[in-house]
Amino acid sequence: MKLTKREKIMLTILGLLIIIGGYYKFILSSQLEKVNQLEEEVAKKRAEVERIKIEISPNSHVHKDFKIINAKVKESTKHLFPVINQEKIIVILDDLLEKANLQVPSISFSEIDINEVDVKKPQEKDKDFLIKNLVEEYKSNIKEKKLKANNEENEDLQEDKEENQIEKMTVTINYKGKYKNIIDFITKLEEYDKKIIVNNISISAKSGENNDEELVIDEKNEVKGSISLDFYSLPKIHEQDEEYFKWDFDNGYGKDDPFVPYAGYTEYSNNKKIINNDFIMTVKPISSDLPTVIIGRAMDKMGKSYVYADNSGFENVEFQLIQVDKKYYYKYKTQGESYPKDYENDMIEFYPRGTNVNLNIISNKRNGEKDNSGINLSLVNKTNLKLNVKIDYEDNENPRVKIVNKLGNVKVIK
Repeated sequence: MKLTKREKIMLTILGLLIIIGGYYKFILSSQLEKVNQLEEEVAKKRAEVERIKIEISPNSHVHKDFKIINAKVKESTKHLFPVINQEKIIVILDDLLEKANLQVPSISFSEIDINEVDVKKPQEKDKDFLIKNLVEEYKSNIKEKKLKANNEENEDLQEDKEENQIEKMTVTINYKGKYKNIIDFITKLEEYDKKIIVNNISISAKSGENNDEELVIDEKNEVKGSISLDFYSLPKIHEQDEEYFKWDFDNGYGKDDPFVPYAGYTEYSNNKKIINNDFIMTVKPISSDLPTVIIGRAMDKMGKSYVYADNSGFENVEFQLIQVDKKYYYKYKTQGESYPKDYENDMIEFYPRGTNVNLNIISNKRNGEKDNSGINLSLVNKTNLKLNVKIDYEDNENPRVKIVNKLGNVKVIK
């Protein structure tokens, strides 16, 4: 059978269509499907990258929460020793004993032990202990992850058996001197920038020379006895104990002023130490490793009264003093935290030193055009006291601290 020219053309076209259809069905479609899958994967990865960028940006909740928790951990551990070094502790005690003018015939040291931190009694659970709360929160998160992954009912019991541990060494000092000297020594222990716990103390008058061997106070009014001191150490994640680790054999031990309290708490005028700050607030740039706002009681070693905020812009902060009859109270809040926690219905009692209450705000110069952090501060004084607010290191051109509301007897000093 002879095909016409037209039939040949049609068969050729049909053959081409069959080849193209087969290529599309068996080769091109699968490739297109792979391309579509890859495009979807790329879109998911891009979305994930954007999400991670948001999370790690200074404005993210993760970043802000990290800075606040980081500050709480640092504040909770700063008054514990980083390690127990017997030689260093001898130097510290020698300095304190010399300043208190106590005579010490002997000192004994216990071995360094690993001790368990006592668990609080149920009735004390409402009290705040910063580092314990953070550890419990951390363990709680781990517990939830393990329960989801393993789905084991006994996981809770295993977690509850874990104990908090800390290093401890006890130093026993036999002393003699005047009664006021031992009181001075205890005061210096309390003022020292690391926690030294007085575990036990015995005081007795020197024995008089009489037949009945009764204890009498001699002419110099001297006493003798022993005192047991507990030193605790906790490994730290922050570099905050440079002075403790410093050990320069070429220079004299100690330092000119070993009793440096929380920054901003003291001022010096004509070489006289004036303790004048009741509350401390710091206002920092968002680029700082610490939150942009920290506020609390001055000399609060455990950090129980501190509240935090981390904001690239201006944070709303309120500070209140309240008087009820002859008692005085305070409370303050940021946008996310407050002290006390029930800000609307609760307040904390305090005892003013005189007729003034002093709040020291430590600001910082701005470090560039993109540095926009600061506070809008409301000051409310409902007492018969005077509230002095002193702002140090403020940026005069673009202040970080803006007083948006003043009620009562309030004086702002810049």
